[in-house]
Amino acid sequence: HKERIKLHLDGNLSIFDYERKNALLFSQGDWSLIRRDLALANIDASVIDALENGPCKELIRAFRVRRELIHYKKVCLHLFEEARVLERELKQVMSFFFWYDSDNVEEGIKTHIRAIVSLMEADLHENVISPLDLDAVRKAMERHKDGDSCELIDRKLMYVLASGAWMYHRGIIRALQDARDFAKAICLSPRHPEGETHGERPFKLKAMPSSMQVEQAVLKAEREDPLEVSRCKRRSHAKDDGIVSKNDDGIPSSNAHGDRVTKGKVAMDRILEKVRNNLSWPQESICILSLSIAARGGFKALAIVEEMSLYSMHLSELPARVENLCQRFKEAQMEATSGLQDSAVSDDDLSAAVLRHKEIHHLKGILNVCEENAKWISVLDKLVFDLMDNSYGNGRLFVAGDDKTSNGSFVPEDFQLGKCLSSSRKILGEILIPTMRQALQQEPWPPASGSRRSRVLAFNEITIKDAIVGKKKLQQCNDCSGFFDSRWIRHQICSICKAVKRDESDGSSCLFVGCKAGPEAYCTHDRRCFICDAPHSCNQCRLSMGNGEIVTAMVETIRPKVLLLDFDRTLCSTKAGSSPLPKSSSKHQSKEGYSHSIDSELKMAVMAQQGHGKSHVITRNSHKVQIETFLEKHGLQDLAQNVHVVPKKVKKGAYILDTFSENAAGGDSFIFVDDDIKELCADPW
Repeated sequence: HKERIKLHLDGNLSIFDYERKNALLFSQGDWSLIRRDLALANIDASVIDALENGPCKELIRAFRVRRELIHYKKVCLHLFEEARVLERELKQVMSFFFWYDSDNVEEGIKTHIRAIVSLMEADLHENVISPLDLDAVRKAMERHKDGDSCELIDRKLMYVLASGAWMYHRGIIRALQDARDFAKAICLSPRHPEGETHGERPFKLKAMPSSMQVEQAVLKAEREDPLEVSRCKRRSHAKDDGIVSKNDDGIPSSNAHGDRVTKGKVAMDRILEKVRNNLSWPQESICILSLSIAARGGFKALAIVEEMSLYSMHLSELPARVENLCQRFKEAQMEATSGLQDSAVSDDDLSAAVLRHKEIHHLKGILNVCEENAKWISVLDKLVFDLMDNSYGNGRLFVAGDDKTSNGSFVPEDFQLGKCLSSSRKILGEILIPTMRQALQQEPWPPASGSRRSRVLAFNEITIKDAIVGKKKLQQCNDCSGFFDSRWIRHQICSICKAVKRDESDGSSCLFVGCKAGPEAYCTHDRRCFICDAPHSCNQCRLSMGNGEIVTAMVETIRPKVLLLDFDRTLCSTKAGSSPLPKSSSKHQSKEGYSHSIDSELKMAVMAQQGHGKSHVITRNSHKVQIETFLEKHGLQDLAQNVHVVPKKVKKGAYILDTFSENAAGGDSFIFVDDDIKELCADPW
C-alpha cells in the first residue's frame, strides 16, 4: 500500500490502475517517466542504468522517433497551409488568363494546342529549362504590356502556363496532405496493448497502401491510356462502368492483412524477454516495468515505430512508379501533338492534350514531395535501429508548433520539402503576376461588360446585374468598389488594389482598414503586418510568432543569456492580473489543486534555458507572492526568485532596458516572450 501511494503521480492514479478506459489520463512520451516509476518502486539506479544501456535502448530510440514524427507532421501541416495560400494566387491568375474565344472556336483550339507544344520543352526538361528561358513566354509577357499588340497565342500561353502551375501545385498539396495525414494517423496508434476505449488502429493504416491519396492518384493514372484520354472518352467509360466500387477506387472493403497481432506487441515482448534473460529480473519487477512502459507511452512508441516502418516500405516504392508514369504521359503528349498544329483538330483532340498536360504537371508535383517524404520517413525509421551514420547526431531534427499562427519551424539543413513550393512561387513572382499587372494597366478593373476574361468573378456596378453568382456571395472592395468572390478579396480590399497600395505605400503602416495593431506591428522589410498578414515572422525585425515549442527551439539555437517571460496568458492561464492561486471557494480546480495551469511547453523552455543563462518573469500582474508560490509548486524554484512586476505607467521595454542594462551593454542576447505584440514592439529596445 505504501509503494502504491508513492506511485500516485497522475492525480489519484498509479500505474497499477492503468487500463483501457483511463489510458489517456497518464503522463507519457518520455523514458524519464519510466525511470521515475522504477525509482519509486525502489529499483536500484545501477539496475535502471543497465536497463537503459541494454534491453531498453530500442525503447528509448522509439521515444525519440515518436517525438520527431509528431513534429514532422506539424512541419508538413505548416507547409500544407502555406501551399494553400499560394494555391489561392494560382487560382486568381488562372481565372484571369482564361480567354473566351467564341468568335472563332477552331482557331482557338489550334492556338491552344500550339501553346501546349510551345511549353513542352520546359515540361520535358524542367530541371534545365525554365519557362522564362523560352522566347515564346518572353514575347507573350512583353506583348501583354500593350493590349493591342497581344495576340491570341500570347493569351493562350499564359493560360496554359498558369493551369500547368496550378496542377503542379495541386500535386504538391495532395502529397503534402497525404504525408501529414499518415504521420498523424501513425501518431494516433493506441496507447493500450488491447487498443483504446474510443478507437482501435486508425483506418488509414489498416487500409494502407490503398488509403494513401497519392497511391489512389497513381492507380487512377495507371488505368488510363495517355493516348486515348479525353473528356468525352472519360464520360463514356464512366457510363459503361456504372457505379465505381470502393475497391476500384483503391479502398479495400476489408482489412484482411496484418491486424492479427497488435502493432508494438512483438517489440514489447522482445524487450521484456531480454530483461528476463539478460538481466535476470524477477517476475514482480518485470510486471512493474511492463505496466510503466504501457502507461508512459512506451507501447505506443513501439507501435508507432512498427507502423512507420510499414509506411516507409510502401512509400519507398512510389517515387519510381510516379516517375515512370509521368514519362509515359510526356511521351504520349509528344506523339499525339506532333502532327496537330498544321492539321484540322477537334475539340476532342484539345481535350486530350489538355488532360495530358494537367496530368504531367500533377504527377510532377506528387513526385517532388513523395521523394522527399520517403527520404525523411526512411531517416526516422533507421533511427530506431541505430542504422544511421552520425550525420544528424543526437539532437532534434524537427521542431514545429501546433497553431496556425506559428510559421516557425526548425528542420535539418538538407530538408528540401519546403523547396517544393519554390517553383510555384517563382512562376507566380516572375511571370504570371507581373504579366497580369501589366495587362491591367491597359484594361479596366473589374473587367468591363463584354470582356473575354469570363472566368474572373469580379464585377462592377454594371456587370453585377448579370453576374453568374448571387450578390450575397460577393464582397465589395473599399478601394475600387468592385464586387469579388472570396478568391479575390480579403479584409475588404481586393488582391489587385492591395498590390497597388503595397507598391505605392511608403511601407510604414498596415494596408488593411481597421488594423488595431498600429505602425509598430508593421514589418517594413517584407511590407507585412504581423497581425493582419499573420502568420508572419521577420529576422530583421527580430519578431517571431509561435508557441512554447518554438520558444524552446529558439533557446536551444540562440542560447540567450536572458530569457524573459510574460506571465498572464503566456506562462500561466491567468488573465487581467488575477492571482494564479485558487480562491478558497473555487469549484473548478485542476487535479494538482490550483485553478490555473502553466504552459508545459514554456516550462520546458525555462528548463532548457538553465544551461545557457537565467530566466525572468516580466509581468504587470501585481500578485507577486502568489506568482512565486505558483512557480515553486510547479518545480520552477529558480524562476520564482526572478519575478519582476512592472510599475504602472512604465512600458515593459523601458523596464527591461533599465533592469537589464548591464546585460544589454555587454551585448548579451535576449529572448522576450509575450502574448501581446504591442508589448514586444512598443519600445525601440
